[in-house]
Amino acid sequence: MRALWVTPVFAALLTSCGDLPSVEGVANKENTVFDPALVGAWNSGDAVVIVQKAEDQGYGIHWLGAEGREPPRIIGMEGRLVRIGDQRILDLTTSDPGALAIPCHVFLRILPVKEGLKVQFVDSKWIREQVTSSLASFVQDNHPVLTAPAPQIEAFLLKFGLDERALDDPILLRPLKQN
Repeated sequence: MRALWVTPVFAALLTSCGDLPSVEGVANKENTVFDPALVGAWNSGDAVVIVQKAEDQGYGIHWLGAEGREPPRIIGMEGRLVRIGDQRILDLTTSDPGALAIPCHVFLRILPVKEGLKVQFVDSKWIREQVTSSLASFVQDNHPVLTAPAPQIEAFLLKFGLDERALDDPILLRPLKQN
C-alpha cells in the first residue's frame, strides 16, 4: 500500500521504477493534454510536490521529502498528461536518471477531487498479471518491465489500465495554502 504519492513515485523511479515500469512512454503529440490546474504546490502529508509548466505541454515536477531520519532530498521529474479513453494518465519519468541508469516511465491516473487530486499508480498485481499474455516484457525482481512499443502500451492501458482493478491505493494530494 502506498501511504503517499511522492515517496513511492520517486523511490520507484530511483530504484526499481515501480511495480510496472516501461522503457517507453505513451505521451505523444496526439494524446498529450495540459491541465493548468495541476501546476502548483501540493502536500501529501510527509512531502511537498511542486509542479511547474514545462515545454511542449509537459510538467516539471520537484519532490521534496525525507524518509525516517534521512536528510531531505529534492528530486526532479518530468511528466506528460495524456488522455486515454476518458481518463487522464500521467506519464512520469525522472529528469536525470544518473550514470548507468536507464530511465523508465510509470503511469498514474490523476483525478481532480474536491480536496485536491486523487492519484493512483497503474501497477496493481492484477494488471501486472495481464501483461504476461498481452505485451512484450521481461521480469526484473518479480515485476514485469514493459518493452513493447508505445502504441501497444497505450492500447493495453486503454483495455486494462482504466479498470479499477488496475489501480493501486489512492493517494490524496492537497494544495498548499497560499498567503
